[in-house]
Amino acid sequence: MGNLTRRDLLKGLAIGSVTAASAGALVACAPAQKQPEGNARKSAGELMYAKRKGDVASMTQSETDVLVIGGGGAGICAALSAAEQGAQVVLCEKTSVLGGATMLSSGKIPAVGTKQQAGMGETDSVEACVIDIMRPSNYSVRPDLVYTVTEQSRDIVEWTESHGAVWNIDAALYYGQTAHRMHTTENAGKGLTDALIASMGGNQAIKQMLSCEIQGLVLDDEGEVVIGAYGKSGKDQVAIIAKNTVLASSGFANNPGMLAQYCPEAVDAFKRVAPGATGEGILWAQELGVELQNMGSYQGHAFHGVDNDETLEQAMANNGGIIVNQEGNRFMSEYGGYSELSPHILAQTDRIAYLCFTDVQVAKSLKFPGWDKAGIVKKGATATELAAAIGADAATLEKTISEYQAALGKGEDKFNRSHLPASFDGPYYALKITGEIRHTQGGMPTDVAGHVLRADRSLVQGLYAAGGCTEGFSCRGGAAYMSGNGLIQALVFGKIAGAAAATEDKESAQLVEWKKGSIDAYQ
Repeated sequence: MGNLTRRDLLKGLAIGSVTAASAGALVACAPAQKQPEGNARKSAGELMYAKRKGDVASMTQSETDVLVIGGGGAGICAALSAAEQGAQVVLCEKTSVLGGATMLSSGKIPAVGTKQQAGMGETDSVEACVIDIMRPSNYSVRPDLVYTVTEQSRDIVEWTESHGAVWNIDAALYYGQTAHRMHTTENAGKGLTDALIASMGGNQAIKQMLSCEIQGLVLDDEGEVVIGAYGKSGKDQVAIIAKNTVLASSGFANNPGMLAQYCPEAVDAFKRVAPGATGEGILWAQELGVELQNMGSYQGHAFHGVDNDETLEQAMANNGGIIVNQEGNRFMSEYGGYSELSPHILAQTDRIAYLCFTDVQVAKSLKFPGWDKAGIVKKGATATELAAAIGADAATLEKTISEYQAALGKGEDKFNRSHLPASFDGPYYALKITGEIRHTQGGMPTDVAGHVLRADRSLVQGLYAAGGCTEGFSCRGGAAYMSGNGLIQALVFGKIAGAAAATEDKESAQLVEWKKGSIDAYQ
């Protein structure tokens, strides 16, 4: 495989130009956590995770062009993309099944300029989508990452369709989106991963190793160049030597220690996370002198049904429902992003709240009959009766509902909420809810070609990354999140990192930056 120039790489990956907002700089907006020094010239005894080439000589060894670590959406896309560039690929997944967080997702991404948008007559632009994605973070995240995924969004829809995915555009205007651009795969995340897995299974250039627990990276004997990884496959200790390695090892939402360190408010959230999201890939990069970014950032969900152990419908709140704690008090505006609302729920007594609504909201819900049949709906003809049903103080809940009713006539409530129903009269209903965590959004920084970067912006030679183990662009810390951010980042950067790993030599790979006008913008 030949070398690509920086310009050729950008063209080949169809990466467009950015606005002057990024001015060509690779911005690391998040405050960095304290890191160990780079491991150059460290002895084997000083390395906690990585091993030198000589240290793995006794292991069962194999060689490949591209090694992909992690079998979620990012890893699968990386493997498929690398194989398309002519590389022989080994994909290692530590669990017994592929899919990761992508399989558990809603299968939604924001995409601009697709045939689905054209079919519904939607007028949209890259710039509008970028603003919508960056707004929740107060524009503090890296614009180069956001522009990359936005300009690549049409391509990733079409590319995954070529691998069997079926995308439809949502008819509803999603919260926080200023255009109809949310695309959903048939059968959600499972439908997407099923299609990609089937395509990968038919590609003889890709070797899949399931139940293969990678335990660390392999470095050359003298320097700090990544030449593969080692781990355990069945009873065997294995070392896979690769020309380039792609980390797609997910985030740390299933690692209690890391979660307590970086996202303490979400430690007790219901964990709707991938089993393999234990964060070790992030620690491997940290050991190599990488400064982790946005580690306090995560996606939550405020509407986990306690009584049926399922994610409930946010529309009940959007359409005028209110949320009260066990004492019967409201504590926030209920009209907001489902992720941003989650820490408010988790901060209440016993991490419990009640989503309260009336027949006005029921009339707009397709899911209510199922909840009612399952017996999870608390009911009361009056506020006093509902208070008894949920165990709240009757006087407090009566006051809460009376205040809300009075606000309807004013058009704004005490939380400055103006998205209000026409009325809020009994009978009343309630669902017991708590907050979820879905995945974390912090990790190692990369450039726009997927190269893993140290603090001085030098490349960790031979190492690429994509997906949940990398620096996200939802926010610098907390639960601010735009729907689809995690999935589109995984898919787009998985594809980019796989292609780059397949076509570059580690010795000559260079930092790839955004520079306005460096190539033609993606249209």
